[in-house]
Amino acid sequence: MRTMRSGVRLVAGALTVLFSGAMSAAAQAPEGTGITPSYPVTLRYGTGLVDIPVAWISPYNGDVWVNLTATDIPACGSPCALNAAEKWNSNLTLETHWMQRFSLGFSLYSNNPEWGFFGQILALTEKEGSQRPAIAFGFRNLGPYTHEDRLLIGHDVNIDSGGGTTPVNPGWSQGFKTAPTFYGVVSKNWQVGSTGSIGASLGYGTGIFSDNGNLGSAYNDKGTLVKGLFLGARYAFRPSESTTLNFMLENNGWDWNAGVTGDWKGIYVGFYATELEEGGMSPSHGSMYQVYNYTKFSLAIGLSTNVFLAQKGSLLRSQVAELQREETQLNASIAQSNATIEDLQKQLQKAQAGGLAEVSKRREQLDAQIQEEKESIRRAEERLQQLQGAQKPTPPPSGGTPPR
Repeated sequence: MRTMRSGVRLVAGALTVLFSGAMSAAAQAPEGTGITPSYPVTLRYGTGLVDIPVAWISPYNGDVWVNLTATDIPACGSPCALNAAEKWNSNLTLETHWMQRFSLGFSLYSNNPEWGFFGQILALTEKEGSQRPAIAFGFRNLGPYTHEDRLLIGHDVNIDSGGGTTPVNPGWSQGFKTAPTFYGVVSKNWQVGSTGSIGASLGYGTGIFSDNGNLGSAYNDKGTLVKGLFLGARYAFRPSESTTLNFMLENNGWDWNAGVTGDWKGIYVGFYATELEEGGMSPSHGSMYQVYNYTKFSLAIGLSTNVFLAQKGSLLRSQVAELQREETQLNASIAQSNATIEDLQKQLQKAQAGGLAEVSKRREQLDAQIQEEKESIRRAEERLQQLQGAQKPTPPPSGGTPPR
């Protein structure tokens, strides 16, 4: 029985913290000039289309994607005893891109939970203005969960009468051997006008892309073009400098899937429909009809940022706070000096009523003190102007912020 566990709530809480903490860094990210906008995160792994990878690595070292998705998989009979939360299988991914050449990531597969690593290396980069495509090789499901299917629910838990849980492998999942899964993919992008881009990808994979666990049509009734072959396309449109819309269609080796995502300054949401060719759930689709061979819907929320910009943002906030404290101290010093000058001027007026000799001597003393205070105010105001100038935002370098 697949069940909602406390780990999922912890994951959701962690995502909330990451979401709020990366907002400022996402807003600082420099704008790119390439023709390829950033790809969204797939349902269960790193950047790509709905479910398949693409041959693309971010041109910015240290870019990070965090993504939380939920897919509606009731997986129960009629009547269904699961509550609304238990019908959704959640997935959390964290992916990082490095040196414009490779990516590494970690994924929590489900509510149980299960987990695995994934990654990709860009063997050939796409060249702007040329028909040369990009080529990448990667892996998925690197970890101890060998019996994962394409939905990543091949491992389960039993719940005893006391509420305890025990990991199990359902009998139907024993035929899967998908750890690890390897793939190769070719991708090409073309610019459309000044705000659009079209990308196409074609690849082949083992394991999750081609292993049906000996379930035959009960695992996949229709949708496969060639065993292990996957392909897809994307249209990316940028209605503004900080907003990107992605429209995607693919075949992941098993099914036809579609999705749309909206990205605003690195914060995005997505809606997906998978197994479009299958239609509704029906016993005629085989013994596993409660899990496979019916159209499913998924939701996603996530963010992208850069670890170096986030670190830089924290340092700048600390420096600004220090400058603000110094500014407060200087303002207090100026106010104190003005009060002292006012007091000295009163004393000077009183001294002028005394003898001429004493008046002259006292006046010289007070004039000297007044000049000292005025000089102190001049130095403080100069420093204050420097601080205020330092706190003005630096205009972004030419090229702007990376497309998100």
